[in-house]
Amino acid sequence: MTAWRHLFLSTALAALPASSAIAQQTVSNDFFEAKIRPVLASKCYACHNSKLKEPKGYLVLDSRAGVMKGGTLGPAIVPGKPDDSKLIHALRYSDPHLQMPPSGRLDDQIIADFEQWIAGGAPDPRVETAGGTGVKRRVVDAGELERGRRWWAFQAVKVLPPPVSVHASKARTTIDHFVYAKLHEKGLTPSPEADSRTLIRRAYIDLIGLKPTFEEVEAYANDASPNKYEKLIDKLLAMPQYGERWGRHWLDVVRYGEDNPGNITNPPYPHAWRYRDWVIEALNKDVPYDRFVKLQLAADLMPGTSRPDMRALGPIALGSQDHKDVRLSVDVVGTLQLNDWDERLDTVSRGLLGLSVSCARCHDHKFDPIRQMDYARLTSVFASTSRALRPFFEIDPKTEVRFMWVYQRMFDLHYTANLLESDPGSKPEQAERQVKKFRIELAQLQAELDAMSREYPQIAEYIKTVPYPGEKPPEARNPDGTLKKREVVPDEKRTRPVDQIPNPERARNQAGGDGGPRKRIDPKAPFLNSVYDAGVVFNSSEPDLTFFDATPGVPRDLPLYRGGNLGTPGDPAPRGFPLVLAKGPSDFHNGSGRLELAGKIFTDAAPLSARVIVNRVWGWHFDKHLVGTPSDFGIQGLPPTHPELLEDLAARFIASGWSMKWLHREIMQSATYTQSSQPRAQAMEADPTNQFLWRMNARRMDIEAYRDTLLQASGKLDLTMYGPSEDIDEGVRRTVYATISRGRSSGDVMKLYDVPAPLAHIPMRQPTLNPLQALFVMNSGFVQEQAEALAGQVEGEATAEAKIQKLYRRVFARDASAEEVSLGVQYLSGADVKRYAQALLSTNEVIFWP
Repeated sequence: MTAWRHLFLSTALAALPASSAIAQQTVSNDFFEAKIRPVLASKCYACHNSKLKEPKGYLVLDSRAGVMKGGTLGPAIVPGKPDDSKLIHALRYSDPHLQMPPSGRLDDQIIADFEQWIAGGAPDPRVETAGGTGVKRRVVDAGELERGRRWWAFQAVKVLPPPVSVHASKARTTIDHFVYAKLHEKGLTPSPEADSRTLIRRAYIDLIGLKPTFEEVEAYANDASPNKYEKLIDKLLAMPQYGERWGRHWLDVVRYGEDNPGNITNPPYPHAWRYRDWVIEALNKDVPYDRFVKLQLAADLMPGTSRPDMRALGPIALGSQDHKDVRLSVDVVGTLQLNDWDERLDTVSRGLLGLSVSCARCHDHKFDPIRQMDYARLTSVFASTSRALRPFFEIDPKTEVRFMWVYQRMFDLHYTANLLESDPGSKPEQAERQVKKFRIELAQLQAELDAMSREYPQIAEYIKTVPYPGEKPPEARNPDGTLKKREVVPDEKRTRPVDQIPNPERARNQAGGDGGPRKRIDPKAPFLNSVYDAGVVFNSSEPDLTFFDATPGVPRDLPLYRGGNLGTPGDPAPRGFPLVLAKGPSDFHNGSGRLELAGKIFTDAAPLSARVIVNRVWGWHFDKHLVGTPSDFGIQGLPPTHPELLEDLAARFIASGWSMKWLHREIMQSATYTQSSQPRAQAMEADPTNQFLWRMNARRMDIEAYRDTLLQASGKLDLTMYGPSEDIDEGVRRTVYATISRGRSSGDVMKLYDVPAPLAHIPMRQPTLNPLQALFVMNSGFVQEQAEALAGQVEGEATAEAKIQKLYRRVFARDASAEEVSLGVQYLSGADVKRYAQALLSTNEVIFWP
């Protein structure tokens, strides 16, 4: 992407009010429950709750009515306008007379969450009134659990007899009988089958995310064999590009990202690409879906797991991490850590089970039969799991665990010691004592790593590349490890501007702070961003500091925090599975419980798990799900449009051995899938959204397939598979290999074309149509480069007609019509081939499915 484009977008966004830019982000009741209520409970309710006779400032914050009414200063918030909301002024500490909470300013990310919440309309599902009266909070008791177990999504699945319909003769698979029965019920009829040239293009885009060549299209169209379509599907499923295409779908589900924006305590994940590559490989091998997921939750706990399969632990290892300044109090830092565990739980529960378990963080779920205790028990699984750097080479298991612990401990100590050296705060003597203590421990741990490195030299090589935040070069320290005092150049000796005076320390800082080029971890180094079983506890034994201590092999069962408030711990929450889904004992007893959790998902909850993934795959094929809320199969979710079809397909998916490729074949070989996408007036009037599948859905390609198609047409696409990620503006490999950043800029083409930032769960991508997309096609350096390369492909042709015909074959995989040739010749009489090529690349035929 050109610098011009970045400048255009940044300028346009800068012109917007701050609240407007924030408001573009999705905000829901779930966001309030996950990000807002826990902070209100832990930091505000003590002084601002409806049970107090005289709450501070007469402001009540434990109900929506109280927030909107406000106190002596008026309403606390103005929905949609964070900059006009007194609550934001107080949190920002921008007014010396209005600073809340009085215990200290909250972390910037927490304040940003409140700004986003208010900008998004301040959704607040709380029903209690400021006076403490109103609807009674729902409690999920034994009776509610028993009723909940009868919910349709939790019922066992079984193969159903195909219904009879008047269109049965057109059916190609069992799926069609269910679809045709529903069409007949609604007075609709199926569309005719699409022609061969359409079907091959559709199948290619769907399964491998690339378009067929002109020669491939024509060969298929002229193939008279009766089973050519089935052979086409088999061929595409066997291609390695299948895993690249469908791996990208899965990465959305698990919120794959490679960094933590603006975060020095949780640096980027340099080896994240290894997880992405594992996903691609596993899908190409058709690893059964149940094992595919189990490896991602507990590969390190499964007997006989190969070292390459250790890459699977990405969904937990690569999750978003909040920045946690060690100088914050345990209640603040602890709440941030609860947010991190909540993110992992939400990824698993929504992504795999289609349930909003996170809504039970502060209280029993308002709609679904999920108790707050269920939430806390699942959170204990993640509180018993610590993130780690894992060697990607064979290593003694005990040494491996010790290395993972030592590495993280050293990072935390380096960060803290460097922080206190550069900013000792109001207690410099205490900070100096602490730094000295940490440096002594660091020396001991380094000696331990040195001993390990004698047997495993890869460790020593890697440690040399680790850029600890704020680290000073060795020459900046005295023999005892303390920092040397900087030489100050008197003003009278300065004959040049300050920034031109030679200064070794300034040069080192500009180079990277280590006396040479900035340290950069080799992403190909034999290590993984991973996790292992270790209970995580909050440690505030050091004055004015809060650490997280991980104890390998010892799980941690969290208490149930009343109201989600870290300061009000209740009964213990032993690791376990939600009771409403459990068919027997629900407690976990082995380590963190991750392996038991994975087992329960595909035993006790197998019917739900199968329905959820079948519905997702269906939606990716048809651009419309059978259950319109693919991450919410609970009471608030939409009912399935074809419940019998979903049950039967889920049952047969399980019977197939959870084979994803079986599922693709079953769906794509159906007459429902091979229908024409052309609209019909009568059907459009009866079912304008095509809810009942009377035609194939026409749709725009996602950015990955669109970008890959442009590179393919220009001849610049590099099909090299696997390896470290690359910048999307510079690389020419498939888009699945582009770096996925949680700190994505607004001008990023991925964001421009609706790829969600992996900071929160997005059930499905929401396509948008906006002027910036048109500007990208017209003005971006990327599209212009492809147009220039495409023009170069035809420069050897003697006539304008020949150039046009070759361009059409490369871009559209078809011949140009006589009218198109005539228009092209006319255009080329006043413009060069590059501009004409760009015009072709800008057409709807390039970006839309056939």
